[in-house]
Amino acid sequence: MEQHDNPATGWVPAWTDLQERSVGPMDGGFIIEGGMGQDTEGREYLAGWPGPDAEQLAAKASGEPGARLTLLCSDADADAAKGLAPGGLVPVAERVLLMAPTGELNTAVELPENAQVALAPMETFDAVEITVFDHPVAKGRIQVRDDFAAVAITELPEGPEKETFERGLFAAMAEEAFLHGAEYLHMVVEMEAAAPYEASGWAAAGRLVSFERS
Repeated sequence: MEQHDNPATGWVPAWTDLQERSVGPMDGGFIIEGGMGQDTEGREYLAGWPGPDAEQLAAKASGEPGARLTLLCSDADADAAKGLAPGGLVPVAERVLLMAPTGELNTAVELPENAQVALAPMETFDAVEITVFDHPVAKGRIQVRDDFAAVAITELPEGPEKETFERGLFAAMAEEAFLHGAEYLHMVVEMEAAAPYEASGWAAAGRLVSFERS
């Protein structure tokens, strides 16, 4: 069988901070507590796949009601991972891990007149906000942990200026990440949202395939 390298998982703690969830190491992977962004309030076990750590965490998830197993794999391994159904689990979600160099996103963006960009420290992340005439129009989140930066867009307006505001958020977050020594931004998006980002400078770095008990 052709072998593929697992995507790196060092960004995971920063990503869970964006969701205001707690994370800790377990069996070479991670155990994530809290249900924000999920249909379940149970634990989520995350590991790179293929590998023995994934098998160990799959066994834990399959024996725990309400738990979710998430496997981080390469694009080439995604279909094989979905076909696994480890330990009686069934696939319930698939997302894309995107990466972009901070230097490519940290560029000047011509925002509308009277627009301002602000960063505010929160408990587990920095909130990024663009306002026009002091009215919030776009929001995002960034967290940098151990030189890994994770970001999320949480609010954008509809209309012709949507892309401009999004690029403004990314530019501000890329600058913040660069100042903290992170060379890349990491972002997790739904499958259908990935293509437009890939066309604008982001690269698909892996897939997140999630399983739950049937």
